[in-house]
Parts: sequence; C-alpha cells; structure tokens
Amino acid sequence: MSNQVYRCVCDYIESSNDKGVLVLTGGEPFLDLRFGEIISLARNKGWLTSVDTLCVFQERPRLDYVQQVRLRLFSLNPDLHNRITGEEHSFWKTIEFGEWLAENYSGEKILVFPVCRENSGETTAVLDWCHRFDFTPNIFVVPRQHEYALDVQSYHLVLKELCRLPLTDIIIDVPLLGLMGWPNLCPGGRLAMFIGAKGEVKPCPHFPHPFCWLEEDIAGAWRTVREKVAAMNETCRICELFSICGGGCPANKTVSGKDYYCPYFSSGRLSEK
Repeated sequence: MSNQVYRCVCDYIESSNDKGVLVLTGGEPFLDLRFGEIISLARNKGWLTSVDTLCVFQERPRLDYVQQVRLRLFSLNPDLHNRITGEEHSFWKTIEFGEWLAENYSGEKILVFPVCRENSGETTAVLDWCHRFDFTPNIFVVPRQHEYALDVQSYHLVLKELCRLPLTDIIIDVPLLGLMGWPNLCPGGRLAMFIGAKGEVKPCPHFPHPFCWLEEDIAGAWRTVREKVAAMNETCRICELFSICGGGCPANKTVSGKDYYCPYFSSGRLSEK
C-alpha cells in the first residue's frame, strides 16, 4: 500500500469515533514493515483486526492484538491447491501454519474455502479438516471472472449442496442462496469496502474495477461505494426475492444489472429464464 493511502487509513482510524473492523488482505500483510504500527493504532482505538494471510513469511509472525487470522485453502490435494494459487509451496505453508495456529493461537481462526470448478466436491472434507483443527470454515463461490469459475449448471448444483450443510459454526458468503430461502446478503457496499494498494476503492477485492480512488476522504469513498452498489441493484430491487439475496454478488453483475448466475429476471418481473 502506498504511503499516502496508508496514512489516509491511519488518520481515519485515529479520528473516527466509531469502532470498526480492520481487515488486512492482499499480498502478505505480515511482511509489511508498518504492520505493527497499524495493528497498535487499531487496538488503541478499539477496532478489531483480522489478517488474511498467504503464509509466505519465513518466521512466525507475532499475533499480538490480532483477533482473527484467515487462511485460504483451495484444495486438500497439494498439487491442485498449488496449481490454482500459482504458488509451488503454498499448500504445505498453509497447512503447517494452520496446524501451528491450532496449537498456539487463541483468537478466531478462519479457513476460507473458495469453491470453484476444480474443487466443488471437496466441501465435506474441508469441513472435517476445520473441525479437526478448530477453524471456522468460510465458504464462498469464486466470481465468474475467475480462471476456474463454475458454469451456471454447476453453480446451482453447488448451491443445493451448500443448503444441506449444518447452519452452525460455518460462514457462507453466497448471496444467491437467498433464492432458496436462505438470507445471505453480500456485505460489500453494505457493511464493508475494499481499499487497494494504490487507493482503488471497491465493494470487495474480487470486484473487477474501482468505483473511485481514495484521496483524503474515506467517509466520502464509503458513500460512493454504497451509492454505486445501490444503483447496480436498482433493477433487482423490485424482485420479490431482493430482501434475501440483495441482488446477488456485485462481482457477478452483468450489464443488465442481474447476477450472472441468477435464473430469474425479465423486464423487471420475476420469471424463469
């Protein structure tokens, strides 16, 4: 993250009267020399901190003041995980750090499992791993632009499988589960926004383009993200299922305003495609 963007974020935390959640993601947060400073600042202001790590550090990071650590696992098959991530040793680094956290870290441990074309049959095995090492599983489906994105038919088969999972001790971020009566709104542009290394501001890291660029005003950027997400959902808003799917995943929106995987939508009325 550029120093200008970093200082803007720090100044906002310092001056804010609200207590928020700081999520450090992208690249390897533990390798940033400013890590200790921003973690301490967040703690002093009463913010919670979460770190999304790729586990590419050489020495075990200090986890003082970090309330949540998030690992990302694409597969329990080492070769498949490494192929999807594009990192030769990613699997064993992730597994080894996960097992170390299970023994040494008292904060919340999250295992993010992004479901894609190559791993959609592994959900049960991943849940078993999480249970064994006391991780909370966080399941989502990769967006349609991803190299290993699901096709429409496979996507809906995955939704049916997800609906069969236990609803306790599990996080599922798949907004179109609302089509099956399971409210699952995307937090992007509602509760959270993503600020990239160069100041690009988006609903989440997966969104294909920035809504604006961070200059000095984080509050203004937040208003812009909320307004643009609301505008993207304008045509979905009249659908009777909008309250439980929220218009689907912003990263999957097409030019017509619908989620690419949504089977409903025709001239503003709910109808089978």
